[in-house]
Amino acid sequence: MSGLVQVVVGGLADGCVYALIALGMSLVYSMSRIINLAQGGFVVFAALVAVSVQQWLGVSPFMVVLIVVVLFALLLAGVDRVIMMPAAARATPDRMLLVTVGLLQAIGGLLLLVWGNLPYTMQPFTGDTAVTVGGVRIVSQYFWIVGALALAVVALWFLLRRTELGLTMRATANNPEAAALQGVDVGRIRLIAFSLSGAMAALAGTTVIPATFLQFTTVTPYAVAGFIAAVAGGLGSNIGAVLGGLVLGLLQGVFSRYMSGELAQVIAMGVLIVLLLVRPTGLLGKASEVRR
Repeated sequence: MSGLVQVVVGGLADGCVYALIALGMSLVYSMSRIINLAQGGFVVFAALVAVSVQQWLGVSPFMVVLIVVVLFALLLAGVDRVIMMPAAARATPDRMLLVTVGLLQAIGGLLLLVWGNLPYTMQPFTGDTAVTVGGVRIVSQYFWIVGALALAVVALWFLLRRTELGLTMRATANNPEAAALQGVDVGRIRLIAFSLSGAMAALAGTTVIPATFLQFTTVTPYAVAGFIAAVAGGLGSNIGAVLGGLVLGLLQGVFSRYMSGELAQVIAMGVLIVLLLVRPTGLLGKASEVRR
């Protein structure tokens, strides 16, 4: 029994990473109607940058997180201005999906060019300590992964529900055209959404890299997992994105008890795809979101 609980705990840790990817995707989709499949690639990119920053500067893991979060918030803002905005002015949403796929492949190529084909990891934030509860060993880094997701969820909730900027962002998400007619700078709101998604990618990458090994080949699995989680939760629903990520991670953890990790991930995604066949709007999605 403890063995099953052990893999479930590991699955939920993976689920937190998927949830952060899906949350970034969902936020960007809400503000721009762009499904950014490259979000998973930016997670791996941020993780490898974190490894290099720690090696070059020798700073604490917490300073590494702060530096990478700021860097990727700025990077994704630049991606919006240089790539997404010009492309969106010429392409339909369907073709924008192909643009983000191309961006994902470009990230993978960049990682291969700069970091090579070797897997990377880095030291856990609080050392190789672990907590044992009821015979289940929980790696300390898992708490930081959970904390990163909790921080992102709470900060995003506060921004959207307790600030004037959040009110403007929600209005833009509900009806961008009407918001623009009321004087809202929709381009600025979208820029903020991309910047926040970059910060989320950095949080995911910097907290997961001490608990696993990442390299250029892992960009696609993270991108697919985040996309499935976002759609299964209900594209455009932030709560649904988190729920979809956690469910995907949980299913993956349970299935990995009985089969290889790669096959477990494929079957877990298959289960959520079947869910979408039964409920096309996802767990918490609305029909209006699908029509848009």
